[in-house]
Amino acid sequence: MQPFSIKRLSHWLAPGLLTLCAVATAQDRPSPGLRQSFDISVPRAPTPVQLQGKAQLVYELHFTNFSDEALAVKRVRVVDPAGKTLADFAGDALGQRLTLLSGKGAIAPGQRAVLFVEADVSLTAVPGVLRHIVDYGMAGSNAIFTTQSAALKVESALPVMLGPPLAGGPWAAVHDPSWPRGHRRVFYTIDGRARLPGRYAIDFIRLDSQGRTTAGDADRTSDAFGYGDKVLAVADGVIVGLRNDMAESAQISRNPAHPLGEGAGNYIALRLQGGQIAFYEHLRPGSVRVRAGERVRRGQVIGALGFTGDTTGPHLHFHLAEANSLLGAEGIPFVFDRFTLLGRIDDMAQFGKEAWRATKDFAPERRREWPGFNTVLSFDAGESLSPATTRR
Repeated sequence: MQPFSIKRLSHWLAPGLLTLCAVATAQDRPSPGLRQSFDISVPRAPTPVQLQGKAQLVYELHFTNFSDEALAVKRVRVVDPAGKTLADFAGDALGQRLTLLSGKGAIAPGQRAVLFVEADVSLTAVPGVLRHIVDYGMAGSNAIFTTQSAALKVESALPVMLGPPLAGGPWAAVHDPSWPRGHRRVFYTIDGRARLPGRYAIDFIRLDSQGRTTAGDADRTSDAFGYGDKVLAVADGVIVGLRNDMAESAQISRNPAHPLGEGAGNYIALRLQGGQIAFYEHLRPGSVRVRAGERVRRGQVIGALGFTGDTTGPHLHFHLAEANSLLGAEGIPFVFDRFTLLGRIDDMAQFGKEAWRATKDFAPERRREWPGFNTVLSFDAGESLSPATTRR
């Protein structure tokens, strides 16, 4: 299932990326000498973010084929300075993460592919540097060559800690790095550089205790749970952008397509004290209670959850970015200072139809964490709801 905010992929231009020099070696090399292979680049070095008791590194490897032959990536290993393997992608696991800009299969000369990496490490043993060992081959040959990237420094700064963007619960925190059209994988190239705004984006969708998204007409916008709920400032800051006048469809099935740049619908951009920008999207028309330049306090009501822009249902899209641009800024990590973990949605095909599964692996009270993939949570401290055993 795709997330409730579906972005449109723009045309790619060559981005200005931090290049990691790659030196080619060979296993079973048919002839001596060096080979042209991949330029391996990382647009943004990872920052460890706490996720259900572990630290996760989220980043992308960009492979550009500088040879005159099509090259196929066979295996990618992420290793720490001691040579310990932190992640190993091959076969189906590699195929699910490696995306060509166009087409499928081998990477043609001059073409680029992106590997989406999520690597789990211990909270107490986060490596300061990563290396990437890449095995690759050529069409029509069984020979396997290896290229190795230069060291990639892991950011030591802590993610921004925020208060809740909404009150109460249950809220489904809908995001999954494996979705081909999810926020995690959609780049935008609007000013000569490819950026990934939704790298850490979450869609918050209100549920009832039975896991339903509505108890009324499923096609009526105003019947959705959470519609009109108050949206809160996650920190002290200044309003640096907003829209409040985009119309909203009364029926979910009649939501029209929107041009690039209007997919966010009515939105608010809040500049935090550290300069980061918090984006709230798909707000209800006329609900924005702030104006540009206004200073707000954490917990202040700034708008209401709605159904504007590119979305398949009422929800709040939330992400943090490095600059004040909805599409032209890199998404950066954040954590919430506290929330109550209620459960997890195992099968998104049954989302809205079945209750979530209560998680017993973790303590309900979570501190300084980024919500896990497709989890259910509450922003009321101490609240502990259980999924209902009955179905409608």
